[in-house]
Amino acid sequence: MIKSFYRLVDKKMIALLILMLVISPTLCGKNTYTICLIYSHYLTIYMNNVYLLMMYQYASRCQTLSAYIITRIGQQKFYQIVYWIFISIGLLYTIIIYISYYFFFGAIPSESFLFTIYFMIINIIVTGLESTLIYLQVGTKKNLLYLIFPIIINVLFHFLYTNLY
Repeated sequence: MIKSFYRLVDKKMIALLILMLVISPTLCGKNTYTICLIYSHYLTIYMNNVYLLMMYQYASRCQTLSAYIITRIGQQKFYQIVYWIFISIGLLYTIIIYISYYFFFGAIPSESFLFTIYFMIINIIVTGLESTLIYLQVGTKKNLLYLIFPIIINVLFHFLYTNLY
């Protein structure tokens, strides 16, 4: 059953995200960890939106698999598994970004340490919310609103957080 969920992941989108992550030091320049993570529009506008698109495609593909798995394990168990997959992928995505940015840009500067940690925690919560909104598409007909709302939340969070601090 795990293989079935794994096959639904679009390998091209994952390759695109990895490529975008690898070239992010070039696009962010020789800035600090905080500047590239929080103030750079590259991560929020491009990488996060590609991630959200990947999750949207994954949700629509889960719909095709649902009829077969629901008959085997039940509807509630299926939706719980899919939800935890969505949350796990979101956590994995953000943690990979945080760790790779540490290797790309060095440690978090001491003067902005708390500010950056707050951002990281709030960003994980927002990513979970966005994943949950996209998850709501599973079990329903494909609708672009399940992608548009998380993208709007993503952009609003970025601009509100950067303008407040």
